Amino acid sequence: MNNRLKFSASPQSLWLLAGLTAFVVLVILTGPLWRSLLVAALIAYLFNPLICSLQNRLRLSRPMTASLVFLVSLLLLAGTVFGISALVVNQVPEWSIELRQAWAELLLLMERPFTILNFTVQPQIVLDYLERASSNAISSLPEAGGGWLGGLADNLIWSLVILVSLYYFMRDGQKIVPGLIHLVPADYQPTARELANGLDNIWRIFLRAQLIIFLVLGVLILASTSLILWLFRQGWLPLSPFGLVILLIGVYAAIQQVDNLWLRPQYMGHALKLHSGVVVVALLAALTFTGLLGALLIVPVLASLKFMFQYFRGEIPAPTPAAAPQPLAEPEFIAEPRPIVAAQPELEPAAERTEEPLNEPQTIALQEE
Repeated sequence: MNNRLKFSASPQSLWLLAGLTAFVVLVILTGPLWRSLLVAALIAYLFNPLICSLQNRLRLSRPMTASLVFLVSLLLLAGTVFGISALVVNQVPEWSIELRQAWAELLLLMERPFTILNFTVQPQIVLDYLERASSNAISSLPEAGGGWLGGLADNLIWSLVILVSLYYFMRDGQKIVPGLIHLVPADYQPTARELANGLDNIWRIFLRAQLIIFLVLGVLILASTSLILWLFRQGWLPLSPFGLVILLIGVYAAIQQVDNLWLRPQYMGHALKLHSGVVVVALLAALTFTGLLGALLIVPVLASLKFMFQYFRGEIPAPTPAAAPQPLAEPEFIAEPRPIVAAQPELEPAAERTEEPLNEPQTIALQEE
């Protein structure tokens, strides 16, 4: 018997559709909260294998292991932030000198007219416009200060929400899926478990592929930056500080385009069994309409929708349910025990015997005795 869900135009289906619509509207209205919870859930899902491994090795409870991993992660994050801050503070004087030189070179470049397709462009006009725009921005700075501080306060609040939610997701996140499956009617719980296992497999593949992509991008950025800076310090790149900055920006942009147009579509599409063209279009659309978080999640969401569509269409075979045990039939009549009687051996019919006459000497001897 196949216990997969089937859609129909019943009142229950209409109520389910209305509930889903209301839920989507609620998610849209409370977008920042759900984005924070989603980020926390993804990070907790990423830490879940580590927590399970430490729990088995250290023989600790799940809350204790999750608290240990959470505290160590916070210490590492704080150390990284303070280390980068110290590096930036130490490099600020040198960077300020280089930025002033780059700005002076930019001003000299903007004062020279250049020709494009027989049209002479006067950069001085653009420079005057930038000066007026900057003066207007500076004059309106006191009014915009409240908005800047308000945005900073909002970011701090949502960061705190992410941290608190991350701790509870790490501690009790493994109870969410079994709890949701328990809410499903008993007849459809096997279907819910199959869907949960399939979706869990998809997201595990996605996170593994995402980590590999981040590692490749990190190696490319670190190697290219180190090579460019080494060539610049050796004098093999006759560039000004402004030209060096432009070169670095161009290299980073090229690496990003390689990631968006080739690396991520090819590798992620192959891992999740999606066409590379679909991945490219989905990434560009999500990056345009939803930002970085949407571009990060659009590929596994498409893979999850594809899996659910194939599952409900029957393209993914469901395991055959085990047959229910049949109850034992009660005997209608119980006979009384009979006494056990030993079986008598059957005697073969005796053959007629013919007495042979004794010999005469033997007969005489018997008579004398």
